Amino acid sequence: MELQRTPLLERSALESTYSVESVHWAQLGAGAFEMRYGVIDAAPIELSVRSFNLGFMVEADLAPQRFLVGLLADPRTPTRWFGMEVDKDYIGATRSDIHVSVAGPGALYQISIDRPSLERQFPAAPDVLALMENVDGVMLSRNPMLAPRIRATLHRVFSMNASIRRRALPHGMPIKMLHGTLLPLLASALESFDEHSVERSKCLTRRLSAVRKCQEYMREHVDATLTLLDLSQVSGMRSRSLINAFEAVTGFSPMDYLKRLRLNGVHRTLQRADRSRTRIIDIATEWGFWHMGHFTADYRAMFGQTPSGTLMTR
Repeated sequence: MELQRTPLLERSALESTYSVESVHWAQLGAGAFEMRYGVIDAAPIELSVRSFNLGFMVEADLAPQRFLVGLLADPRTPTRWFGMEVDKDYIGATRSDIHVSVAGPGALYQISIDRPSLERQFPAAPDVLALMENVDGVMLSRNPMLAPRIRATLHRVFSMNASIRRRALPHGMPIKMLHGTLLPLLASALESFDEHSVERSKCLTRRLSAVRKCQEYMREHVDATLTLLDLSQVSGMRSRSLINAFEAVTGFSPMDYLKRLRLNGVHRTLQRADRSRTRIIDIATEWGFWHMGHFTADYRAMFGQTPSGTLMTR
């Protein structure tokens, strides 16, 4: 299986699935980030796999009339789905947006489905009707029976596919066969969400809401001097409660997360910059870094190279 490589997570975001302008992500682990990804078009289903060497966080809105099912491709991947820790037996589904963070290397599977196309292609299929009826908002289920079966099906498809750059189905697996295998599994998984669903605690829901408010505020004020008190006011939480919320949802304190977010902004800007016209000090200050010595040291610790090294090797 030949996967495409990119140091930029947003390049793996499928325009058919996500509102690309809504995609926000940040590298959380230290080192040179690399994403390996592949896509198989089995319209009205689109299958994708993402393998990564470092932890990251991503938020995005789904395109209209799309819904998404996700699960771990690598059972060892330490992952949070909307702030809740999940393992190999979890299946997540959403028809609105995603909020996923991983704490280390791993791989994720994603099944993106175009609802109108699915209804047109299978207007009276019971499994499709059940699938349509059971997709509602953001859901999470722990299903030790169906999660391994869905993962095995996807693993087989991607392992067989030697032409992944062409987004073609593997030889020997016609699209009818894939639909006949995968759609019933998905329908069964979503039908069983009530039986196997995992309710997020009110505490976790409140923490996630506070963290998302702060994340949005951080992005809107990338060049401002923000303090924990500022974020506490934005979130409506006391400082200690906000620290606990960030550590539960992201694995980092608010100020550590803010620094990583800004370092990621500098990194992406330098990766795309015209090196003949770019001054690193200008980029750094645009992202709220005012002490160049501290900034360079933090940047090197995060990405394994200096800012000038990123600019020269783009």
